[in-house]
Amino acid sequence: MNFRYNPIKKWLITLYRQFYPIPGSPWTKGHVDDLCQINLVPPETLKTFFADCIKILQKIKGQEIGDYLEFGVFNGSSMGSAYLTAQNFHLNTMKFFGFDSFEGLPAGTDEEHDILQKGFYCCPFEKTKECLQKRGVNPDDVIWIKGVYQQTLNDEIFKKVGYPKIGLVFIDCDTYSSSKAVFDFLAPLMTEPAIFCLDDWKLYDMDIKGTGEYKSFNEFLEKNKHIKAKEIKSYNRKSKSFLILPQVTPEN
Repeated sequence: MNFRYNPIKKWLITLYRQFYPIPGSPWTKGHVDDLCQINLVPPETLKTFFADCIKILQKIKGQEIGDYLEFGVFNGSSMGSAYLTAQNFHLNTMKFFGFDSFEGLPAGTDEEHDILQKGFYCCPFEKTKECLQKRGVNPDDVIWIKGVYQQTLNDEIFKKVGYPKIGLVFIDCDTYSSSKAVFDFLAPLMTEPAIFCLDDWKLYDMDIKGTGEYKSFNEFLEKNKHIKAKEIKSYNRKSKSFLILPQVTPEN
């Protein structure tokens, strides 16, 4: 099972986007007066989306839907929206994990194409915490895993902080290599239903080009055949979201 485009669908999507292109990111790097004022997705849009995700998982799993994991925190806008929404649902046992280098996109980003570059979306950790506080979120309530994913997603780190119980996963790391590291980490932890939000599925037409999160997610499903995915409504045109349904007994 995968969500790859067949040749006809790819041709139709390519044609459609010539007339209705996917909007690019409103900010990548460079001076702004206050990084906290940047909202790559409107917070209220995300709150509505997260509320819908929680309702879906509650119907399947009950009140204990699992933890929230975000890969690519930037200034905390989406993290803040998820946190405040979870509070409204009284999900008191939900833990929040934030994964980011806080140095922007890593070296090697040009593997995708010449648009994304090293250092894009850089927001220092102290600034991220300040932004969360401005949104009414205590940054100390988040378990922070700082560094590039290839170096931090390992047993040594999680023996210290505890492994998450996968519930709602927000993947906003743009590139194939980073998102592949995320899916490789998540695969053995997938024992219960969860929702994956892939923020950059269509960004800069990476799905048409066959790279980015489009490529890594399809590889994840093809490698882990006991994990099924069902597309659900996402929050904007460039993203894709999926209900993930692991089978009890993996297929051989």
